[in-house]
Amino acid sequence: MTKLSQDAWPELSGLIAAAPAAQVLEGGSAADRAHLGLTERSYLGALIAHTGGITVDHGWLRLLGGAGGRLPSVLDAHTDSSGRCVVGFDVLGGVFALDGGSLGVGDGRVYYFAPDSLRWEGLDLTHSEFLTAMLTDAIGHFYGSLRWDGWAADVAALALDRGFSMYPPLWSAEGKDPNASDRRDVPMTEVARDHWPAATSERSDGRG
Repeated sequence: MTKLSQDAWPELSGLIAAAPAAQVLEGGSAADRAHLGLTERSYLGALIAHTGGITVDHGWLRLLGGAGGRLPSVLDAHTDSSGRCVVGFDVLGGVFALDGGSLGVGDGRVYYFAPDSLRWEGLDLTHSEFLTAMLTDAIGHFYGSLRWDGWAADVAALALDRGFSMYPPLWSAEGKDPNASDRRDVPMTEVARDHWPAATSERSDGRG
C-alpha cells in the first residue's frame, strides 16, 4: 500500500498549491483528528492534522482545520448535539457544515447556510468533493452573484476574524446587487449574530 493511500495530505497539498490565492495557516492537531474519529486517509482528517485551516480567494473562504491556527478548529466548531459539524465559513457569514442529522439524512454531506436566502441548502457533495470544488475555479461560479467590483482587494485587507455586513441585506429584495450595497467591515461574531436565528432553523432542498 502506498503512502498516498494512507495519507491524503500530499494530494490535498497539491490542490492547495494550485488554487487561486489560497494559503495554508499554521497549526494542526493529530489529537483533534483522533478525537473526531477521523484518519488522515480523508481530506478532513488530513486538513485537521496538518493545518490550522486554509484561506481561499484572498480570505473570502476560510476552511477550518486543526487547533493552533488563527481560525477556530473543526473541533472547536463541532458539537454532537447540534447534528452538524461546521467546516468553513465566508466573509459574508455563509457557513459550510457536514450533516449529522439536523440538516438532511445524516450522511455527512455538505450544506451551506446562504446569506442571500438565510436557509441551509444542500450541495450534494461529500467533504472531499466540496474541498476539491472550492480549491478550483468552481468557487468563482459558486459565489459569482454575491461578489462586487473590487471584492478581492477589500477581502484581502480583512483580518481573519472579520467579515462584511451588507446593507440592504443580501436576502432582501433590495440587496440582490452587491455593488449597490453598503459594506461594513465588522467582527465575524457580529455577522454570525445577525444570521444565527435563521441558521438554527430548518434546511431547504438545495442551492439553485
